[in-house]
Amino acid sequence: MQPIRIQLDVPDAFRVKAMYGLRMLLLPFRAAVSWVDDPESPVDIYYGTQAATAHRAAVTVVLKPETIAWFVERRAGFPPFRRVGVGDQRVPVCFDAGGNWDYDPVATVLFLLSGWQEIVEKTRDEHGRFPFAASFQAHADVARIPIVDWVRSMFTDRLREVGIPLERRTFGDESWAFCATHDVDYVRKWRPGIWKREMLDRALLNRDGESGGVRRARARRAVGSLFESDDPFRSALTRISAELEARRARGTFFYKAAAHGFRDVDYALEDAFVQSTLFRQLQAGHEVGLHPSYHSYAHPSRLAQEKLRLEAAAGPGVHTHRAHYLRYDHPRSVRHLGAAGFTVDSTLGWATQSGFRFGTCLPFPLFDPLLDEESTVWEIPLLSMESALFNRQHLSTSDAIADTTDLMNTCQAFGGIFTGLWHTTLWDEVDYPGWGAHFEASLTHAETQGARMDTLSGTLDSWS
Repeated sequence: MQPIRIQLDVPDAFRVKAMYGLRMLLLPFRAAVSWVDDPESPVDIYYGTQAATAHRAAVTVVLKPETIAWFVERRAGFPPFRRVGVGDQRVPVCFDAGGNWDYDPVATVLFLLSGWQEIVEKTRDEHGRFPFAASFQAHADVARIPIVDWVRSMFTDRLREVGIPLERRTFGDESWAFCATHDVDYVRKWRPGIWKREMLDRALLNRDGESGGVRRARARRAVGSLFESDDPFRSALTRISAELEARRARGTFFYKAAAHGFRDVDYALEDAFVQSTLFRQLQAGHEVGLHPSYHSYAHPSRLAQEKLRLEAAAGPGVHTHRAHYLRYDHPRSVRHLGAAGFTVDSTLGWATQSGFRFGTCLPFPLFDPLLDEESTVWEIPLLSMESALFNRQHLSTSDAIADTTDLMNTCQAFGGIFTGLWHTTLWDEVDYPGWGAHFEASLTHAETQGARMDTLSGTLDSWS
């Protein structure tokens, strides 16, 4: 570990936030940070408001009083930003600064990783989620640019120039990682609501405006399902595990433990199929996490109860979480997750498109900037979800594969984690054409590019 001595010279009201921003700036590197209070001691990094005392540091960032006021006063709106050229990229960076920098790398990282915009911006979609359209990334048109990781790279390049080289942390022997994750929203396709949709809404009432031939085929398929012993969603759940294991990979499966509204499809964890599937997955080294009911993100008692219920079925030690519908209320959700005993979350992705919601493809400890508290919960950001690619971005199979491959290449370049979400609807070519091919292509690319293909918890544990 490279020792890094930092002098932090900011008002007390901004001190904890600044410390989090500095540590997150250096988090992906093998750096041992220490804080130096002696104004006469030489330091590697100075971050403060006094340009006159900054000369003792190898790298100086003189922040502006208005930057401190922006956070302390909880100002809404987008922060001031400019774009800097890095190779063929134009990376937006926030807040003016002095010293060696004309922008503030610490405040830029703090703004994104603290989830600041999700607190001061009150716009929400029909599911209570912070929408992409209201984000800084949409405003700056940079959904696919990991701003935090670019700023980290530029900052450590500057350290290297002054004789302070830093090594990147790796995932064991691998320089980057791929996490296949799967929300088990249903354990069977054919159930009363689907039969109604196929026979009444689509075949008889033709609410989708389909041809007679398509409607007749749908009706035959629905009737035929009554006489079939297998179910496409059950087959997919089994096949997902097999596809991972064929590549010596492990995945994370998020199971539901309760249903409290029409957005939840109820199934019993005690069901024989679910029990045997859980057993096989755990024996193969996969991870089981909680995919709580739709309303539980705002009800900590329900969240805790559902965690206990899943542990009763899958065994103790369920510590990984992803919210149903990606419902997340920052920073209240951080507090609820920590209180329930979760240590890993992978909710923070966009529900409507792929990209970097918190500006990074690397894990980070969640932070509550209202209480100035760092959580014990680590976030592994969700970067892509097949339903967003196909249903909301309306991509073809080839375009969805290209979109995902491009994101994976970005993660590889920054030594990060590509976390993708695939549901148990894979290989249902009538209703979800191309989704299975997209999953298989993503696995193959990760394998050929030498990614660590592990569970969320296993990947985080290996990062050193």
